[in-house]
Amino acid sequence: MPANPKYLTKSKSQRFAKTSAAIVGSLLVTGGSMLAISVWFDLPKTVYMTYAYGFFLVWCTLMLLAFLFRNGWKCWLIYGTLSVIFFVTYYLGAV
Repeated sequence: MPANPKYLTKSKSQRFAKTSAAIVGSLLVTGGSMLAISVWFDLPKTVYMTYAYGFFLVWCTLMLLAFLFRNGWKCWLIYGTLSVIFFVTYYLGAV
């Protein structure tokens, strides 16, 4: 059963924004959040293997959420802001 055409994105820029936000943006947000959590809670090295599973679940969830946005550039704005916040808190916690 094919998708209903009225729900498909016709703009190439929106399609690019959503796809790139889903792949790259969600990866940056997930990586930054996992690094920030590891610094905030000062976790031992044995916990990092558990992070691999958590990383994959969060990344997949954020990838799906990117396609629920009507505007892909708004998704990029949110993902970019979150990733900068997480990486800055990681940097400040690691110093």
